[in-house]
Amino acid sequence: MKRFYFRNITALFIKQIKDTLKNLQVLVLFFIFPLLGVVMTKALPTSEMGGPLFFISIFATMHCVFAPLEAAASVIAEEKEKNTLRILIMSNVTMTEYLIAIGGFILVITMLTGATFLFIDRLIMENGLVFMSSLMGGCLVSTVFGMCLGLKARNMSAATAIAMPCGMIFAFVPMLASFNQDIERFSRYTYGQQISFFIRDMATTTSGWLIITGNLLVLLIIGLLLYRRVKTRE
Repeated sequence: MKRFYFRNITALFIKQIKDTLKNLQVLVLFFIFPLLGVVMTKALPTSEMGGPLFFISIFATMHCVFAPLEAAASVIAEEKEKNTLRILIMSNVTMTEYLIAIGGFILVITMLTGATFLFIDRLIMENGLVFMSSLMGGCLVSTVFGMCLGLKARNMSAATAIAMPCGMIFAFVPMLASFNQDIERFSRYTYGQQISFFIRDMATTTSGWLIITGNLLVLLIIGLLLYRRVKTRE
């Protein structure tokens, strides 16, 4: 049983690599924010905006929040639309296997492209563990969030219509909160805001990780319920 379990995960992981290489729209998501981070940091003076971490905290947060969310929603919805998800369910693929394979792929590509930020400033490189762990936390939550949206949506168009505003809210609100304390009072309970704090301060906090974990657990429960509903319908 254990051997079959890992065979499922490996097959799904390889399948997702091939599918993503054919889908330029999804592939571009993982490169756009690191590229913008490099351009904005190098092209504009950051001394008056709080130092080099100003743009990095903004675009790194967007990278680990928006890109995985949008990608996961698109992947799940596309498989539903093409009846691929139905075939997987009929093949007795479990929720755990599916999350590990698809989520694992999105995590790997997000972390690889996100590592670009390490080379923008020496401070980021010196605090690489904090930075990469922050990206990983945001990516995990966003991937599960995106899967929930993909399972809820009827097709790929509907998933994009839902995921786009959700991704923009959770990715852009931390930036707005840096200019407005009223927004921050609300946004501090979202995982995106905590990731932004981690990157801005180059330090993590126990309370921050508890908020991120709480967001993740809620989304995992929702995702499990949605997956079971889809499986029951099939």
